[in-house]
Amino acid sequence: MASETESNMTGNPEYNISVMVNNANLSNVTVDVHGPSQTAIYIGGFIMSVALILGLFGNFLVMIAIFLKRDLSNIINIFIISLCINDIVNLGFNNSLVLLSYFLQRFPSGMLGCELATHFSVLLMGMSLWHTGLIAIHRLIVVVFNNFYKKISKKAYKIFVLVFARVVPLLFLIQPSLGHMAYYEPKLLRCIVKKDYGPFTLLVSVFLMMLPSLILIICYIAIFFKVHESSKAFRVSRQREWLKREVQITKMFGMVFLLIMIGYLPYGIVRAIDKQLLLSEDFYVAITVFFAVANCGNPLVYGIMDRQIRTACFVILHIKLSKGDSNSNGTPVTNISKFSQTHIENNDNENLPLNSTKKNNADRLFDSL
Repeated sequence: MASETESNMTGNPEYNISVMVNNANLSNVTVDVHGPSQTAIYIGGFIMSVALILGLFGNFLVMIAIFLKRDLSNIINIFIISLCINDIVNLGFNNSLVLLSYFLQRFPSGMLGCELATHFSVLLMGMSLWHTGLIAIHRLIVVVFNNFYKKISKKAYKIFVLVFARVVPLLFLIQPSLGHMAYYEPKLLRCIVKKDYGPFTLLVSVFLMMLPSLILIICYIAIFFKVHESSKAFRVSRQREWLKREVQITKMFGMVFLLIMIGYLPYGIVRAIDKQLLLSEDFYVAITVFFAVANCGNPLVYGIMDRQIRTACFVILHIKLSKGDSNSNGTPVTNISKFSQTHIENNDNENLPLNSTKKNNADRLFDSL
């Protein structure tokens, strides 16, 4: 047995080291270590390549659009930029390494890169989910506790969200086993955490997935109850426009959250059920492709659900705008310089409380929509 192992390792060290570790983890269970079919690998690799290019392009485009258009520089769009940065790192590092492993049929950067990719995947998932959870709290404060929102320091609030959403996932790197927790699984064509680290996986699930998800769900339920209750008493159409805008923003981040969950949950559920890796290799290719495509979808959500970001992106791409993306005069906007240059701090549509009846606030809001 020892001589056979040594013979195999001379051919492909990374492959056989992973097989030995996998066999140790799975005890006496026999696991087929052959990779997916070539057809599945190349079809999956092609789809992931297209999604990766479009995802990177879309995130960079959204960031550029927000930077160039001054009156998009509000708190919500700063959070969007932060999410775009997360997506770019995730796509540029994790998705790219997974894609390369499909075409090379081995992990491209050795065991160190294997370990880094595993932890980066956990970190960036946690950062994205904590972003959406803290943004949900932000939406709750804006819509339900607007008077309190007007009193707090916006700068301090932004710093808190951007720092906290990254610090909590980073805490999971403070452990003595770091550097020895992952191995390359040929059947999955990717790196995964060893079975010996079940408590780590459980903590990740609770603190990086379940907790921010629970926060988001509770906040969104409270928001929509408040909206339903307040909309009955509205008599001023411009106040209704403000509320409509706030609900639309809330729905947008809800869709971002759903995309993140769609990307991670199916793969995580399958891996939890199939701990012995008995399912088809090609099936794992399919859910990995699903994961990769979902990771690239955030810019599409921003483009569909935020008219201002969509309009700014169209302008950059020199695409003729539809009637719905025209300016308030009905004339299509064809140059960024024609956009309003009034800074958002002086025209913040989040500062209009649900019970406000001041006409000047409503007028300023209506002009910004």
